[in-house]
Amino acid sequence: MKPIDYFYDTPSSGEGHFPQKFCTFFAGLVKVIIKPMFRFKAYNHENIESLEEGSGFIVVGNHTSYLDPVFVMAALRPKPIRYIAKEEFLEFNSIIRRLAAWVGVFPVKRNSADMSAIKRAVRMLKRGEPVGIFPEGTRIRSADQVVKYHEGVAFISQLSKVSVVPARIWNADKIMPKGSRFFRLPKVSLCFGNPMSIEDEPFASLPKNERHKAFTKAVMEQVYSLELPG
Repeated sequence: MKPIDYFYDTPSSGEGHFPQKFCTFFAGLVKVIIKPMFRFKAYNHENIESLEEGSGFIVVGNHTSYLDPVFVMAALRPKPIRYIAKEEFLEFNSIIRRLAAWVGVFPVKRNSADMSAIKRAVRMLKRGEPVGIFPEGTRIRSADQVVKYHEGVAFISQLSKVSVVPARIWNADKIMPKGSRFFRLPKVSLCFGNPMSIEDEPFASLPKNERHKAFTKAVMEQVYSLELPG
């Protein structure tokens, strides 16, 4: 049996590898299930299509549910996406860890500058794979929750020289509200925003010690400013 790292470092699409085929199958299955279940609809795909063909990009979204990555995956299908996930989630169970690796998830050590995860993400982006990141780092369960944005998205964007696409998800928090014992089936929507680059102004002119924080903050402000069409 191949080691887990093999799947982290193998492209998530293409010919010849079982995890690639499994990833494609899983993304298709996800879309077939969640579209009718949550009446799911994604908007502004043109912001993804406007990017250079074959280039990697980072999708940055708000985080209120464990299912957020699944909705982004469904919105991007058939394009596969890789995800950075906290290491403790992937270490919870060896079967979950392997299945997660097959669908494109790779670990990052929390509360540290995990250079191995950052370099892995950069390699993925440079070979044209999208990478999903939730800078809030944890699910936002209430309006008064204290949140500190993780700046890894800015660092990875700068090293890989790819665009960041903001994405906002609505109503995923209502699937399993805080304190609830049962799942609900709200209508869930997703909207992609305009691509952003840390190489553009005003970020390019900022001192290095300010650039990552300012860019991450601006991206998250863009995420929360997005509105559904109509």
